[in-house]
Amino acid sequence: MKKQASDKSRLFFIEFLIVLFFFLIIGTVCLRVFAAAHSTTRNADALAHAQSTAASLAEILEAGADIEEYFPAARLISETLTSEEDDSRTVLYEITYNSDFQECNADEVFYTLNLEISAKKHNQTAQITIEDRKGDLLYELSVTFHLPLTREEALS
Repeated sequence: MKKQASDKSRLFFIEFLIVLFFFLIIGTVCLRVFAAAHSTTRNADALAHAQSTAASLAEILEAGADIEEYFPAARLISETLTSEEDDSRTVLYEITYNSDFQECNADEVFYTLNLEISAKKHNQTAQITIEDRKGDLLYELSVTFHLPLTREEALS
């Protein structure tokens, strides 16, 4: 009799270990799925913010407004006059963002927006790129538009 009770408890213990092992495997798979979903959601949010920011910046440039007025954290990196005869110039700006896509100083940079503006006569081209802190390209936007003539140019 004692041997049968011992066999039943061993069988129960083995069954319990198999069920426990099954739940561990299922738990590991579920954890990986939820981690991947969280990562995908975070990447999608970053891409949406990057697209919105780049589009806003493009509209500000097209309107001819001052970049520093709308983006106070914008730093002028360089400004060069490439040709005086056709009034060609290139301007580089950099705007840094934290992980929540709020403009920030250089201490907590998570995303970097680089803006290269090339103006030649009355055509302006802007290359907007947004990278993460690893340097991976997150979003890129190229915009070209025509600048209107000034009154003096139109009258001459």
